[in-house]
Amino acid sequence: MKSSLSSCKVMLYLKIVFFFAIGLLPVQELLGADLKTIDSLLHESMSVQYDQKEIAIAHVKMARELAKDLDDPKLMARINNQEGTVHYISGDYELALRDFLEAYEYAIKVNSIPEKEYAMNGRALVLMVEREFVVAKDLFEACILINATTNDSVKLAKNHFNLGILHNEQGDLDQSMVQLNTALNFLTNYPKQGLNLMVNNRMAKVYYELGDYENALSKYNNVLQDSLSLTNWEKTFALTGLAQLKFETGHTEEALALGKEAYSTAKFHGANWDLQKITELLSVIYKEEKLFDKAHYYLELSQSYRDSLYDKEKSRQIARLQLKLTQVENEKLRAESDKDQTTIKQNNRLFIFLTLLILFLGFTIYFYRKNIKLKEQFNGSLKKKNRAIEKQKSLIDQQNKNLIEINAVKTKLLSVISHDLRSPITSIKQLLEMRGKGYFTKEDENEAYDHLTTQIQNAETMLNDLLEWANRQMDGLESNPSEVALSDVVTEVLLGYNFQTKTKFINTEHSENQSLQIEIDRVQLKIILQNLIGNAIKFTPEYGTIKVYYEANERFVICHIEDSGVGVDENYHDLINSGDYARIPSMAGTANEKGTGLGILLVKQFLDLNGGKLKMESEPGLGTHFILYFKR
Repeated sequence: MKSSLSSCKVMLYLKIVFFFAIGLLPVQELLGADLKTIDSLLHESMSVQYDQKEIAIAHVKMARELAKDLDDPKLMARINNQEGTVHYISGDYELALRDFLEAYEYAIKVNSIPEKEYAMNGRALVLMVEREFVVAKDLFEACILINATTNDSVKLAKNHFNLGILHNEQGDLDQSMVQLNTALNFLTNYPKQGLNLMVNNRMAKVYYELGDYENALSKYNNVLQDSLSLTNWEKTFALTGLAQLKFETGHTEEALALGKEAYSTAKFHGANWDLQKITELLSVIYKEEKLFDKAHYYLELSQSYRDSLYDKEKSRQIARLQLKLTQVENEKLRAESDKDQTTIKQNNRLFIFLTLLILFLGFTIYFYRKNIKLKEQFNGSLKKKNRAIEKQKSLIDQQNKNLIEINAVKTKLLSVISHDLRSPITSIKQLLEMRGKGYFTKEDENEAYDHLTTQIQNAETMLNDLLEWANRQMDGLESNPSEVALSDVVTEVLLGYNFQTKTKFINTEHSENQSLQIEIDRVQLKIILQNLIGNAIKFTPEYGTIKVYYEANERFVICHIEDSGVGVDENYHDLINSGDYARIPSMAGTANEKGTGLGILLVKQFLDLNGGKLKMESEPGLGTHFILYFKR
């Protein structure tokens, strides 16, 4: 332990001397350095990035100072990527994302694919810490596609390793192990690559979480035994993992010793993430040992490191950087769009020029031939007459087509009027027949006259509405939408069928909702409701029930019309629910009511005209459920 503390002091002194030396270097000498010096500084930064954060950052800053006058975007992308890596390793995620963002901007300026991929990978790592797993996964997979084109095994191993971490953090341990094994396969020919230790460390963690302590212990020990490639970062991870494993298996003293060593190593290289994990574990171990003062001390340390990693301001800064990245990408797309527009304009100009040239050549040839062959004049005159005849014929054909369409509309309007007047006229007829046969007492007769008056008034109102509507439709069947209170129209239609429902002792339940407004042609809506409610009455036996109720979503108001009637034959289900305007064969009602088969056809046509739709659910003997979708 003493030798470890002594070595820490020596390294601290070396850092102080190093920074003084940097401060004494003349700016002129730095500006005069060449690319070779910058390259050397970046490699030096990479070599100590896991162990000595301050020195690694100092090397990057020197490289940045030397490169500022070189105007080399690719070099600046590389410098920012390296600085972002050091900040990420040490847990400064907001700074890391800022660096990777700047690296990405520089990379896309010169289309440097390697630096762009590096920046995307770094950005995904930070987003994974922020638990933005979906975006991070998309970025890692995009990096895999880039590296697959160059067949770069080490970079592919890194991408799959990062995906393994992502699945581990999400709790998908099996998929995590698949990705980590894929990473090891790519590293088969690179046994000395430091990434091997990272992969083995993460595999040990996954084994531990799977409960396979034997394999976890073996992996952690293999990492710690590789003294040549082992960095303080990976050493801290392995020691922390071993401490956790020992504590879990009841070897508390060994766990405490390993935890202390991990804490000492983590403090040396200054990674806040590692410090938070090991102090949290030490707090748990001391609590188990009933050393509550130390447990509380390490718990407070753990919380302070956690706060430094995840405070809200950093999250907001990272979000702002993400927004900036999106803006950069949008600017790139806008630039590409402007370039495309310029190309299109140039192509259009070329097309216009060629068109004018062709027209010029055409007129030249025409006049030349005209001067040589007088016969062309006669042929030209004949062609004009033929065109006039063709034009006249086309006009006549169009007029005939319009007449056919008008006749078809008139026929349909007559069908609508006759179909909708059938029900009130039938009711009047039934009342008169019942009176003629002496079915009514004096009181019943008065009530019957009231019903008769109501039915005649309803028939007159319906006829006036239909005639007014038909007059508007003479030039073609179309919709004249307005804002309509759906519940009020349903109430009006139900009142119109009051006699029929009373005659069959049918109970109607209407869940009124005055707040539901729809955009529809009011007359067409009334025709739709009259047909469907009329059908419900027609096919519901005596003492049955008809329910009308509503629901709504962002786009539609949905009207439900349910009856307890005989249901619809299964052979007609597809025909009714399809988009075809096929006529449904008419069937007699439960009281032998007659029909024309036009009702459902009109409902579907008028719903389509108004942007609505129809759905039917029915089982023979159990009733029918019509669902109407109206635009809000």
